[in-house]
Parts: sequence; structure tokens; C-alpha cells
Amino acid sequence: MGQVSSVFDPDNDATETRNYTVPKFPSLYNPSISSTIQQRGYFLHNAEAIWRFTFYWTLILLLGTFLACAALASANIVLSRTLFAPRKDDEMELLPRRGLVGAISRAASAASSIARGRRHRARRRPPLYLVLIIPLLMGVIAAFVALVSGTVVGFALAAVYSSGGFSMSTWVPFMWALIQVVVLIISSYSSLTRIL
Repeated sequence: MGQVSSVFDPDNDATETRNYTVPKFPSLYNPSISSTIQQRGYFLHNAEAIWRFTFYWTLILLLGTFLACAALASANIVLSRTLFAPRKDDEMELLPRRGLVGAISRAASAASSIARGRRHRARRRPPLYLVLIIPLLMGVIAAFVALVSGTVVGFALAAVYSSGGFSMSTWVPFMWALIQVVVLIISSYSSLTRIL
């Protein structure tokens, strides 16, 4: 009986006998019917290349998604500091007034705010350093998530394709990275736990 070979085996020299060279990243090609039938395109055979392609695509797509969310959060902070800042009229209400006019004004203001069910208080603006910290923190979190999920999915793909003896198109790691991002977005909604 012959021995079973795997792409995880460091002594596996099947790739060298076929003069295989690992394609450069991203090496995406136009998959048409004729190129599929004739097996033209870029293919991955060894586990390290499959992992690397999956990790790179996962990192790129997750980083883009996380940084888009961080940009929205930073824009929200900037807008809350500028566009939705308290008006001058509101600030004038908050200034203390002295004397009889001030006492009457404060009493009238308190009575009107009680009648309306709200109190006048100064709104604190968020600090500006959050505009820079949020994208940095989100980038670090995205890199960590991409490392963990890209490694798990990349080596799982390498194991499945090597056990079947198939070569992997360079589109497969891209599609699995896209699947990971979509699953992450879908699982971020709280109603999903009630549905499942």
C-alpha cells in the first residue's frame, strides 16, 4: 500500500516534483468557463500558502470593516463636539443671574422645566482624543480577530483540500474571508440569538 501524504508533512516533496511555485498575493484571476475547463489560473497546494492567503484576505476585509465602523464612531464624536454643541442661548440660561431679577428668573426657569418634565443641565462634550484612539483600538482588535479566525479557517481549508487531493483556487481564501466578515456582521445583531 502507498503512503498517505499531506500538505502538513514537511517531508512532502510532491510540490517540488511538479515545479510548483506559490503565486504572489492576491493572484486573483478571471474565472471563466474555458479557464476552468482547461485548469488555467492560480492555484494553491501547500498549507502555508493557503493559510497565508486566508489570513491576508481576512485581515484586509476585517480591517476595512472595523475601520469603517471606527470612522463612523469618530465622525459621531466630531459632530457631537461641533454641530450639536450647545447654542449661545442655552449657555445664557445656564449662567447665574444676581439680584431680584436673577431669583425670579431662576424660579420661573425651574417652574417651567418642572412643568415640561426636564431639567436644564450642561451637556458634557466627549474628549477629542477618542477620535484617534477609537480607530487605533479597532485596528488592533481587527488584527487579533483576523489572526485567530484566519488561522483556524486557513488550516481547516488546507486540511480539507489536502485530504481530498485537490488544488485550491486563489479565490477560495478570498471567499472564506468574505464569509467570515459577513458572519461577524450578522452575529453582531442582538436579535439573532432569539432567532436561533
